[in-house]
Amino acid sequence: MVSHGRDKKDAPSRRKKRRGRGVGDDGVGVDDAAEHAAGTGTTRRDADLPDDFSIFGGSVGGCSSNAPSDGGLDDFGLGEFGDPPDEGEEGADADGDGGAGGHGGGRAEAAATARAARLADALSLASALASERRSARREGGYRALFKAITQYAAGTSGREALELHWESVWDACRSSLQGRGGAKPSEQYVACRVLEACTVVLGEDRDDVVETLDGPLKRVVNATGRAPRVRCAALRALSMAHFVCGTDCLEEGSDASSVLDLCEAAAGDRYRGEEPPPLLRATALDCWSLLATAFHDAWVAAGDDADDADEIGRGLRLLPLLSACLDASEAGLRRSAGECVALIHECRLNLGDEDEAENATERTYRRGSWDGSEWEVLMDE
Repeated sequence: MVSHGRDKKDAPSRRKKRRGRGVGDDGVGVDDAAEHAAGTGTTRRDADLPDDFSIFGGSVGGCSSNAPSDGGLDDFGLGEFGDPPDEGEEGADADGDGGAGGHGGGRAEAAATARAARLADALSLASALASERRSARREGGYRALFKAITQYAAGTSGREALELHWESVWDACRSSLQGRGGAKPSEQYVACRVLEACTVVLGEDRDDVVETLDGPLKRVVNATGRAPRVRCAALRALSMAHFVCGTDCLEEGSDASSVLDLCEAAAGDRYRGEEPPPLLRATALDCWSLLATAFHDAWVAAGDDADDADEIGRGLRLLPLLSACLDASEAGLRRSAGECVALIHECRLNLGDEDEAENATERTYRRGSWDGSEWEVLMDE
């Protein structure tokens, strides 16, 4: 059959090249606002995670990629959250020591051995997470790590086991925070929660851990293109690292005061050229309250005149912002601001001399009073 019209010429197909993004050795992607843009070169923000999203089970609505077929905990051989104990734990009294008439020593040893084995199994997965291609499997691995660290890393043995695998855990979490392998917001969120749990287990006097986490986590918080819950999780992990692991020997700019600066900036009505999400503002105030408890009361609430910048407490300079937050429409932001005000007020009361008051009532209302200070009217409101 003769075809009417012009014959079509087959044009050689051309594959579109994806635009690459540089990633620092210890930071996040070069273009944080273009995270998960699927290589199209376009700039967009990460969609926030659902309100019911949790480290324990993802989203009830099914947003979380936590199904076993997509890399849930079953794929890593660690079962689901809340699973029953191993057979060794249930039958720990089979030797007679843990029975009804025994002292339970054998059962306790068996339970400790089972916890150590589960912790070792979970930590051994960390080295493979950084090379795992599927974000769903990586997220499932982080959930397994979080469960193991928070439930099984008890005592000195648990801390030593985590220290042994800390480098591989950090490498995996850093890779996810950098957005490598198409890391989804849910994966980055659970990676931050794993880091937060690690700081608690690793314990105090660990400036090396703080120095490792400080820069990368600050960059995640500052990345306006990231999902708000990811930024909040990064700020919580950063604050917990300084609160638990940090000491007074950290350099200026990498110490707890620098995190307080970050919290105060993120809690404002304008941050990095835009209005920050209410969730981030509330989290920043919560973290500020946590870190402020590590300082002396005078550092928080001393002074009577705002003109004496070197003499007034840091919390007093925050009072105008807290007053504005108390009038906000978001309940979470109002709650966080109220807790900050209560902390500052308590620090102020603690500054007075208890011997000057005659009874408990006077110690409550006269010791460290706001009377005569520049903030008297503000605190009365």
